[in-house]
Amino acid sequence: MSITLQNIQINAPDDANHHLLKDISLELPDGSVTVLIGHTGSGKSTLLQVMAGIVEPAEGTIALDGQPLWHKKKVDQASLLRLGLIFQFPEQQLFAGSIRGEFAYSLRPYRLAADEREHRIRAACADLDPHGAFALERSPFALSGGEQRRLALATTFATAPDWLLMDEPTAGLEAAAVRELLRMIRERDRGGFVIATHDLDTFLPLADRVLVLDRGELVFDGSPEALCRAPELLTRAGVGLPSCVEAALVLARCGIAIAPDLLTPALAVPAICEALRERGSASPEPAPQAAAPEPAREARAAAAAAPPQAAWLALDPRAKWLLYLLLVIGTMQQQVWSGLAASALLLGLSFLGLPRSAIRGSWKIAVPFLSFMFISIMLAGLEWKAGEGRFPLGFSPESGWSAAFTLTRLFLILMAGYWLAVSTSYGQLVQGLNWALAFFRRMKLPVESFALAVSLLFRFIPLILREWQRFSAIVRARGKAAIRPGLVRMKDIPALVVPLLLAMFHKAEQMTVAMEMKKIDGKHQLLKKSTLSWQAKDTLLVILSGAAFGLLLYMRY
Repeated sequence: MSITLQNIQINAPDDANHHLLKDISLELPDGSVTVLIGHTGSGKSTLLQVMAGIVEPAEGTIALDGQPLWHKKKVDQASLLRLGLIFQFPEQQLFAGSIRGEFAYSLRPYRLAADEREHRIRAACADLDPHGAFALERSPFALSGGEQRRLALATTFATAPDWLLMDEPTAGLEAAAVRELLRMIRERDRGGFVIATHDLDTFLPLADRVLVLDRGELVFDGSPEALCRAPELLTRAGVGLPSCVEAALVLARCGIAIAPDLLTPALAVPAICEALRERGSASPEPAPQAAAPEPAREARAAAAAAPPQAAWLALDPRAKWLLYLLLVIGTMQQQVWSGLAASALLLGLSFLGLPRSAIRGSWKIAVPFLSFMFISIMLAGLEWKAGEGRFPLGFSPESGWSAAFTLTRLFLILMAGYWLAVSTSYGQLVQGLNWALAFFRRMKLPVESFALAVSLLFRFIPLILREWQRFSAIVRARGKAAIRPGLVRMKDIPALVVPLLLAMFHKAEQMTVAMEMKKIDGKHQLLKKSTLSWQAKDTLLVILSGAAFGLLLYMRY
């Protein structure tokens, strides 16, 4: 089964003019091993997710055996079953109560007979569990970090897809596990591999083909031998050189030349030994070194590649805190639907100018809450009507209407908090709140601790959304569901929620440790130096906030 990409383009979520991938066209034949390299942020992971049917291209087409992969914003399950994606940190996908449960979840979409399923589990464990740690009834969370990573790899290998797409598969693996992984790649008699990696020494000897990405563009597509003969290309792309090329460059500076055709992992060692024997004790002849890239030019290129800042991010956080508080207070005062409508209109105006990704992220909060609202309204309106000859359950419109009003008010307050979180950086949240509460500091109240706690709560809102998107992609890759990107089936919720909660606990722990190391507590500011700067546009925002608050107070009854 071949994979064909034609003019693939992927846009950044918050800026359609910033391209994560630009005009990628290539064909990967069945049975080939392709190594994908590039600097961090060059688009390697994005390209793998495009090939796996997780990310839909903004432009261009991707096909399997000549058949388009995407149909009406979906990828059919038959195609998904032929593609296996191993994420960069595969151990973070674990969720089941037992190792058998992890294998069962990955193999469930394949509808295998019981004996075939057991055969695949045993074979994967034999390959990636040389020490017998994968007892099937054992909890995956009782394994060490390296064992968890090998288990996650084993659950994907057990599905035996036609194509295995692997993102940094050797990261965090011990040497023995790396050797076993390489053996499995060499001995696999069907399908192909695409391996995104920085470990050139490990994977170049296996590769039939190498792709080099630089800022989303394909800058090289050829054999490992051709790449080793052009080390300057790797340098320009910000990628480290293979050890054989580095050794040859060092020898060249000493006057010992290695033929370019011999600069491959397989031929370099004997070629270097032969050159050293021939040279003997000849005196070194330093060769001129390549000029280092101009820092200013690199800085300009990085700035050009960065997406533009949202308009809200440039405003003073004190003005945004004031707008948030006035909007929340005004919303809480509302007693009529027309007042809530005015609050909703003002909140909608505040979302103008935010990045598209932030606006789309708001739906991740809005849709579950609106579903909760609907169920709550239905339950609140239920009433028991005693009497003969009629159904005892009824619905009270008054009770349902009252519940709808209260929940709508809470929904608007929730979305106002989301707006403040995504429109204000973490440091500015803390500084703005510290400034606002400065009066209470004179009363010996723990203002700093309160400001830090509130700011952390606000910053966790977009963090949860980003993690939700990441783990929903993992669940869709494992569950092989023919659904639109961003959606999750109800039966996949456990596989999403458990890793999500574990990731959030881990991030909270990391943040706590970082704060302790920086001595951040009730007596220390997060940022010693204030970066607040009040401008005319902040004054205008305060005036508009006051006017909006007055309007809400006027409309509250």
